[in-house]
Amino acid sequence: MLAIAILTPLCVGLVILFLKEERADAKFQSRNALAAIATTLAVFAVAVAAQTRFAGNYGEAQLKEVWYTFTGAGLNLVFALDGLSMPLFLSTAFLFLIAALFSLNLQKLQTGAGSAPVLTRQFWASLLFLESIVLGVFAAYNFIVFFMLWELFLIPVVVLMWRFGLEERKAAAARFFIYTFVSSAFMLAAFAALVYYTPRVGADFDFKTTFASELQLVHFEKQRLIFLFFIIAFLVKMPVFPFHAWLPLTHTQAPLGTLLLSGLFLKLGSYGVLRFITPNFSGVIAEWGSIFISLGIFSMLYGAFVAYRQQSFRFVIAYSSLSHMGLLFAGTLTNNEYGVTGAIVQNVGHSLANALLFIIVTMHLVRSKSDDLAGMQAPKSFFYQIAFSIALFSAIGVPGTIGFVGEFLMLFGLSFKSWPLTVLAISTLVFSSAYMLRLYHKMRANGLDNTWGPSAIERVCLTLLCAAILWFGVQPSFLAENARSTARVVTAGAGVNR
Repeated sequence: MLAIAILTPLCVGLVILFLKEERADAKFQSRNALAAIATTLAVFAVAVAAQTRFAGNYGEAQLKEVWYTFTGAGLNLVFALDGLSMPLFLSTAFLFLIAALFSLNLQKLQTGAGSAPVLTRQFWASLLFLESIVLGVFAAYNFIVFFMLWELFLIPVVVLMWRFGLEERKAAAARFFIYTFVSSAFMLAAFAALVYYTPRVGADFDFKTTFASELQLVHFEKQRLIFLFFIIAFLVKMPVFPFHAWLPLTHTQAPLGTLLLSGLFLKLGSYGVLRFITPNFSGVIAEWGSIFISLGIFSMLYGAFVAYRQQSFRFVIAYSSLSHMGLLFAGTLTNNEYGVTGAIVQNVGHSLANALLFIIVTMHLVRSKSDDLAGMQAPKSFFYQIAFSIALFSAIGVPGTIGFVGEFLMLFGLSFKSWPLTVLAISTLVFSSAYMLRLYHKMRANGLDNTWGPSAIERVCLTLLCAAILWFGVQPSFLAENARSTARVVTAGAGVNR
């Protein structure tokens, strides 16, 4: 089942890549787009089927598939899902389906406006390659496979941004490449240290073979160093202040059809923290946890303040992501069942709300309209207003949306760690409400634009995202119970690693 989900986009992407480019004067110009949509739909169906077979009350890995074993090399092509990766696996399949649909909408609008389509076969192939890699990262059950896919993720992202991004796409691609490449060096050093100091990890890299017990045999100073290498690698990918310099350009210059995936890609960093740091470095977290939690809350405050000052809709979303990821990072380090559960839920919640906001702003951009808040006008569409409101409510954390579930659980878990930090985090959420309400007010103050409205495909994308946000908000147990079972395993650890 996992093999179908991971390999199907890869195979179809290769087929599209080696096909001839569609002629501009051809009657049928959506061959590659329809192939990509069919592929992402099939992958989503497989992900849903995997969810139905997933036992939510069992916190460890399920649906395990061993593709190939290299005897004596410590490298096994093994994939599996647990309560930490299953929500991200499902949301990845869902959001790539939305991205493919919206990219088709972009192509149709460009063709209708008389301009030549810019989404070539390289775009659709790279999009499918990217889906295959991201699904593989979340399902990887082996250290080496995880690291290889983590590195491969960089290639299609840079290709998409460099070739199909917006005005400053080359600067954004270069900055993202440099930051990601350097952060990967820290992760490689951390993995090398683990292999050197914990021989059993060197022989068997399976995630289930936790290295928390082996770390107890490592001098605490070395534990701190390994922890720092891991944390730097993941903080860059999330990102959290001060490792966020790549975020504004990358988060706003991606191709219009894939902007909605920007929030999802940040989850590779938070997933890494939950997978490697929280369950294995309880001793270091006990000593340094408050420092890094404070860093996360400061990142919340900084991101909210900068977002409030922005005049571009896209940059408001970019810095709001910095703020939200700060709280998510704090939740991962509470080493508390509720905080970790909230972080797992918020991994999905922020991805959905971020995607909905980016679709809203991209609807303006694809029609050659500005996203400058000084003159940006919403269309005269009740449907648009409802979707915009739901996106804002989820970003703010209003009850009834998935954003509320994740934030509440993280703050509740944080209260067990430190009440002063919890109060500071809650007060920071007020700033989040302020910049989102300012965004809404700016849009309404400029009046309505009667010249356009959402297309049929855009309505489908908005409906699917709004339904997911409200469904998880009204029925949080569907996601939270699975997350809580794994959170118990993640936070159990092996005691303090001194």
